[in-house]
Amino acid sequence: MERSGKSKVILVPWDPNSSEHRQRLYEQRVACGWKEDMIGKWQGLQREGKMTIQWVVLTDDDPARDSKLAQHIMQFPAEKESILDSATSFGGMPRLLPDSPYSFIPVGHISLDSEHPDPSLANPSEGLYCISTFYISRALQSCGLGRAAMDTVERIAIEEPLCAKTLALDTQAREQALNVEMWKAFKLSPPKVSNQDWYERRGYKVYKRMENNYAVADPAGKVWHISAVCMKKSVADSIGDSSTA
Repeated sequence: MERSGKSKVILVPWDPNSSEHRQRLYEQRVACGWKEDMIGKWQGLQREGKMTIQWVVLTDDDPARDSKLAQHIMQFPAEKESILDSATSFGGMPRLLPDSPYSFIPVGHISLDSEHPDPSLANPSEGLYCISTFYISRALQSCGLGRAAMDTVERIAIEEPLCAKTLALDTQAREQALNVEMWKAFKLSPPKVSNQDWYERRGYKVYKRMENNYAVADPAGKVWHISAVCMKKSVADSIGDSSTA
Protein backbone atom coordinates (compact mmCIF):
# COMPACT_ATOMS: atom_id res chain seq x y z
CA MET A 1 0.00 0.00 0.00
CA GLU A 2 1.27 3.48 -0.87
CA ARG A 3 0.54 6.53 1.28
CA SER A 4 0.77 10.20 0.32
CA GLY A 5 1.69 12.40 3.27
CA LYS A 6 -0.29 15.36 1.95
CA SER A 7 -3.37 13.57 0.88
CA LYS A 8 -5.45 11.39 3.15
CA VAL A 9 -5.53 8.51 0.65
CA ILE A 10 -3.70 5.24 0.27
CA LEU A 11 -3.52 3.11 -2.88
CA VAL A 12 -4.27 -0.60 -2.59
CA PRO A 13 -3.64 -3.01 -5.51
CA TRP A 14 -6.64 -4.34 -7.42
CA ASP A 15 -6.83 -8.13 -7.30
CA PRO A 16 -7.77 -9.47 -10.77
CA ASN A 17 -8.37 -12.94 -9.29
CA SER A 18 -10.98 -11.76 -6.78
CA SER A 19 -14.64 -11.80 -7.79
CA GLU A 20 -15.32 -9.06 -5.21
CA HIS A 21 -12.58 -6.83 -6.66
CA ARG A 22 -13.78 -7.45 -10.21
CA GLN A 23 -17.39 -6.66 -9.31
CA ARG A 24 -16.43 -3.49 -7.47
CA LEU A 25 -14.34 -2.30 -10.42
CA TYR A 26 -17.28 -3.03 -12.72
CA GLU A 27 -19.59 -0.95 -10.50
CA GLN A 28 -17.14 1.96 -10.50
CA ARG A 29 -16.65 1.80 -14.26
CA VAL A 30 -20.43 1.91 -14.73
CA ALA A 31 -20.53 4.95 -12.45
CA CYS A 32 -17.68 6.46 -14.44
CA GLY A 33 -19.68 6.05 -17.64
CA TRP A 34 -17.50 3.86 -19.86
CA LYS A 35 -15.05 0.97 -20.25
CA GLU A 36 -16.92 -1.38 -17.92
CA ASP A 37 -16.56 -3.94 -20.74
CA MET A 38 -12.75 -3.82 -20.51
CA ILE A 39 -12.35 -5.52 -17.14
CA GLY A 40 -11.77 -8.98 -18.64
CA LYS A 41 -8.88 -7.62 -20.68
CA TRP A 42 -7.53 -5.65 -17.72
CA GLN A 43 -7.39 -8.86 -15.67
CA GLY A 44 -4.70 -10.28 -17.94
CA LEU A 45 -2.76 -7.02 -18.16
CA GLN A 46 -2.82 -6.65 -14.36
CA ARG A 47 -1.50 -10.20 -13.89
CA GLU A 48 1.30 -9.51 -16.37
CA GLY A 49 2.22 -6.24 -14.65
CA LYS A 50 1.48 -4.17 -17.74
CA MET A 51 -1.28 -2.41 -15.80
CA THR A 52 -1.08 -1.57 -12.10
CA ILE A 53 -4.65 -0.69 -11.17
CA GLN A 54 -4.93 0.45 -7.56
CA TRP A 55 -7.88 1.36 -5.40
CA VAL A 56 -8.08 4.87 -3.98
CA VAL A 57 -8.85 4.46 -0.26
CA LEU A 58 -9.48 7.10 2.40
CA THR A 59 -7.00 6.99 5.27
CA ASP A 60 -8.12 6.07 8.77
CA ASP A 61 -6.72 9.36 10.11
CA ASP A 62 -8.78 11.54 7.76
CA PRO A 63 -11.05 13.49 10.17
CA ALA A 64 -13.79 13.57 7.51
CA ARG A 65 -13.41 9.91 6.53
CA ASP A 66 -16.76 8.74 7.92
CA SER A 67 -18.74 11.58 6.36
CA LYS A 68 -17.02 11.09 3.00
CA LEU A 69 -17.75 7.36 3.03
CA ALA A 70 -21.35 8.11 3.94
CA GLN A 71 -21.63 10.47 0.95
CA HIS A 72 -20.13 7.85 -1.32
CA ILE A 73 -22.36 5.03 -0.10
CA MET A 74 -25.49 7.21 -0.23
CA GLN A 75 -24.92 7.79 -3.94
CA PHE A 76 -23.60 4.28 -4.65
CA PRO A 77 -25.30 1.88 -2.19
CA ALA A 78 -24.04 -1.18 -4.10
CA GLU A 79 -20.55 -0.26 -2.87
CA LYS A 80 -21.33 -0.23 0.84
CA GLU A 81 -19.56 -3.52 1.65
CA SER A 82 -15.84 -3.62 2.41
CA ILE A 83 -13.47 -5.72 0.31
CA LEU A 84 -10.22 -7.34 1.41
CA ASP A 85 -6.67 -6.49 0.33
CA SER A 86 -5.98 -9.80 -1.40
CA ALA A 87 -3.66 -9.21 -4.38
CA THR A 88 -0.77 -11.70 -4.21
CA SER A 89 1.08 -10.04 -7.08
CA PHE A 90 1.52 -6.47 -8.29
CA GLY A 91 3.46 -5.04 -11.18
CA GLY A 92 4.15 -8.58 -12.34
CA MET A 93 5.97 -9.40 -9.08
CA PRO A 94 4.92 -11.46 -6.02
CA ARG A 95 3.41 -9.39 -3.24
CA LEU A 96 3.22 -10.18 0.47
CA LEU A 97 -0.17 -9.59 2.02
CA PRO A 98 -0.52 -7.70 5.32
CA ASP A 99 -0.14 -9.86 8.46
CA SER A 100 -3.64 -8.81 9.51
CA PRO A 101 -6.41 -8.83 6.88
CA TYR A 102 -7.08 -5.30 5.72
CA SER A 103 -10.60 -4.40 4.63
CA PHE A 104 -11.61 -1.15 2.94
CA ILE A 105 -14.23 0.62 0.86
CA PRO A 106 -12.58 2.08 -2.25
CA VAL A 107 -13.73 5.48 -3.47
CA GLY A 108 -11.97 5.32 -6.83
CA HIS A 109 -9.13 3.71 -8.75
CA ILE A 110 -6.10 4.65 -10.84
CA SER A 111 -3.45 2.81 -12.87
CA LEU A 112 0.17 3.41 -13.89
CA ASP A 113 0.87 1.41 -17.05
CA SER A 114 3.99 0.23 -18.85
CA GLU A 115 2.10 -0.69 -22.01
CA HIS A 116 -0.47 1.10 -24.18
CA PRO A 117 -1.82 0.52 -27.71
CA ASP A 118 -0.45 3.98 -28.56
CA PRO A 119 3.36 3.73 -28.10
CA SER A 120 3.57 7.49 -27.61
CA LEU A 121 1.84 6.97 -24.25
CA ALA A 122 4.03 4.22 -22.76
CA ASN A 123 7.59 3.06 -23.46
CA PRO A 124 9.50 1.86 -20.37
CA SER A 125 12.81 1.76 -22.25
CA GLU A 126 12.54 5.55 -22.52
CA GLY A 127 11.20 6.04 -19.00
CA LEU A 128 7.70 6.78 -20.34
CA TYR A 129 4.69 5.49 -18.39
CA CYS A 130 0.97 6.08 -18.81
CA ILE A 131 -1.56 7.08 -16.16
CA SER A 132 -4.89 5.50 -17.03
CA THR A 133 -8.20 4.17 -15.78
CA PHE A 134 -8.57 7.07 -13.34
CA TYR A 135 -11.84 7.53 -11.49
CA ILE A 136 -12.88 9.20 -8.25
CA SER A 137 -16.39 8.68 -6.83
CA ARG A 138 -18.74 11.27 -8.31
CA ALA A 139 -19.98 11.87 -4.77
CA LEU A 140 -16.51 13.04 -3.69
CA GLN A 141 -15.01 14.81 -6.68
CA SER A 142 -14.74 18.16 -4.92
CA CYS A 143 -12.82 16.77 -1.94
CA GLY A 144 -9.27 16.87 -3.33
CA LEU A 145 -9.02 13.10 -3.65
CA GLY A 146 -8.15 13.26 -7.35
CA ARG A 147 -5.20 15.51 -6.55
CA ALA A 148 -4.18 13.19 -3.74
CA ALA A 149 -4.28 10.09 -5.94
CA MET A 150 -2.28 11.83 -8.69
CA ASP A 151 0.29 13.09 -6.18
CA THR A 152 0.83 9.52 -5.00
CA VAL A 153 1.01 7.94 -8.46
CA GLU A 154 3.47 10.58 -9.67
CA ARG A 155 5.67 9.95 -6.65
CA ILE A 156 5.59 6.18 -7.19
CA ALA A 157 6.51 6.68 -10.86
CA ILE A 158 9.74 8.58 -10.21
CA GLU A 159 10.97 6.16 -7.55
CA GLU A 160 12.73 2.85 -8.15
CA PRO A 161 12.16 0.52 -9.88
CA LEU A 162 10.44 2.67 -12.54
CA CYS A 163 12.46 5.91 -12.30
CA ALA A 164 10.07 7.45 -14.81
CA LYS A 165 11.25 10.41 -16.87
CA THR A 166 7.91 11.25 -18.47
CA LEU A 167 4.29 10.57 -17.59
CA ALA A 168 1.57 10.54 -20.21
CA LEU A 169 -2.19 10.17 -20.35
CA ASP A 170 -5.12 10.61 -22.68
CA THR A 171 -8.34 12.32 -21.69
CA GLN A 172 -11.43 14.00 -23.08
CA ALA A 173 -10.78 17.16 -25.06
CA ARG A 174 -11.78 20.39 -23.34
CA GLU A 175 -14.98 20.99 -25.30
CA GLN A 176 -16.52 17.71 -24.14
CA ALA A 177 -17.12 19.25 -20.72
CA LEU A 178 -19.41 21.78 -22.42
CA ASN A 179 -21.52 19.16 -24.18
CA VAL A 180 -24.46 19.33 -21.78
CA GLU A 181 -26.65 17.17 -24.02
CA MET A 182 -24.13 14.33 -23.84
CA TRP A 183 -23.86 14.44 -20.05
CA LYS A 184 -27.65 14.44 -19.72
CA ALA A 185 -27.84 11.40 -21.99
CA PHE A 186 -25.50 9.56 -19.62
CA LYS A 187 -27.51 10.84 -16.61
CA LEU A 188 -24.42 12.60 -15.29
CA SER A 189 -23.72 16.19 -14.29
CA PRO A 190 -21.24 18.08 -16.48
CA PRO A 191 -17.88 18.58 -14.74
CA LYS A 192 -17.14 22.01 -13.32
CA VAL A 193 -13.61 21.83 -14.77
CA SER A 194 -12.73 19.91 -17.94
CA ASN A 195 -10.29 17.02 -17.62
CA GLN A 196 -7.90 18.77 -19.99
CA ASP A 197 -7.86 21.94 -17.89
CA TRP A 198 -7.40 19.95 -14.68
CA TYR A 199 -4.36 18.12 -16.02
CA GLU A 200 -2.91 21.29 -17.51
CA ARG A 201 -2.94 22.80 -14.02
CA ARG A 202 -0.80 19.85 -12.94
CA GLY A 203 1.77 20.58 -15.64
CA TYR A 204 0.65 18.19 -18.38
CA LYS A 205 0.81 19.54 -21.92
CA VAL A 206 -1.13 18.47 -25.01
CA TYR A 207 1.04 16.92 -27.71
CA LYS A 208 -1.61 15.23 -29.84
CA ARG A 209 -5.34 15.51 -30.51
CA MET A 210 -7.52 12.57 -31.59
CA GLU A 211 -10.84 13.43 -33.20
CA ASN A 212 -13.77 11.17 -32.31
CA ASN A 213 -11.39 8.84 -30.48
CA TYR A 214 -13.98 7.16 -28.25
CA ALA A 215 -17.31 5.71 -29.33
CA VAL A 216 -19.51 5.30 -26.26
CA ALA A 217 -23.17 4.24 -26.10
CA ASP A 218 -25.43 5.99 -23.59
CA PRO A 219 -28.15 4.07 -21.65
CA ALA A 220 -30.61 4.68 -24.50
CA GLY A 221 -28.21 3.13 -27.01
CA LYS A 222 -27.14 6.32 -28.76
CA VAL A 223 -23.44 6.29 -29.66
CA TRP A 224 -21.46 9.42 -28.84
CA HIS A 225 -18.11 10.12 -30.49
CA ILE A 226 -15.73 11.80 -28.07
CA SER A 227 -12.55 13.61 -29.05
CA ALA A 228 -9.48 13.23 -26.86
CA VAL A 229 -6.08 14.76 -26.28
CA CYS A 230 -2.81 13.04 -25.36
CA MET A 231 -0.80 14.88 -22.71
CA LYS A 232 2.70 14.55 -21.25
CA LYS A 233 4.62 15.85 -18.27
CA SER A 234 8.36 15.63 -17.71
CA VAL A 235 9.16 14.30 -14.25
CA ALA A 236 12.89 13.67 -14.80
CA ASP A 237 13.84 16.68 -12.67
CA SER A 238 11.79 15.27 -9.81
CA ILE A 239 13.91 12.13 -9.48
CA GLY A 240 15.89 12.50 -6.31
CA ASP A 241 13.41 15.02 -4.93
CA SER A 242 10.68 12.47 -4.18
CA SER A 243 11.64 12.29 -0.52
CA THR A 244 10.41 15.84 -0.11
CA ALA A 245 7.27 15.42 -2.23
